[in-house]
Amino acid sequence: MGAVLASVVWSGAVAVVPRMVQGHSSAQSIHGYHAIDKICETGKLTAFRQKYKMVDNYPLEHTGRSGSMDIMRCYALMKRSVSGSDTPDYATLDIRVELHKAVDSSPEYAATRHYFEQQKYEIADVPNLGQEAYYAYGDEPTSSDKTYHDINYYLQVLDGGMTFSLYWTDNYQVGKDTTLDRDSVRRAMLDDTRDILKAIGGK
Repeated sequence: MGAVLASVVWSGAVAVVPRMVQGHSSAQSIHGYHAIDKICETGKLTAFRQKYKMVDNYPLEHTGRSGSMDIMRCYALMKRSVSGSDTPDYATLDIRVELHKAVDSSPEYAATRHYFEQQKYEIADVPNLGQEAYYAYGDEPTSSDKTYHDINYYLQVLDGGMTFSLYWTDNYQVGKDTTLDRDSVRRAMLDDTRDILKAIGGK
């Protein structure tokens, strides 16, 4: 369920707040950001790699360039050993960077935040990152058995015409499995985000 959520957040945001994204406004400066072919390889993901091992054949990276928008995407499957358990803890990391060169991306950014608020996610602003940034966190049952949960973390950044999204998801069973604590995940998200933004031209 968590993986599906990552792919529909934007479409859901448009559906619930269409007036926030109607029309075409002037593009904002992309502040020196530029597209690169492998954002995770170049950005290194040092913080997450210190806690998790990358599963073979990951990360998967793609970059698309056009006159109106460049898109960089990275998807990774990672795992770590859990003390007292024979089953590794698997987690997924999904990063998407868009450089908007034709329209103003700020209404989309605002709509996505509004979506998280409507879904009752916990929201926390992140200072000193881009023009503005925030964390969103949700924890929800994954099936009829309410002991199984998906935990979803997002770090969203807006900086002029650059929008950045880091999505991290893990899962657990109440009383049986141990996932990485929230503060550790948030610190890793922030550290790796700063490295990636610097790698694509950010300050």
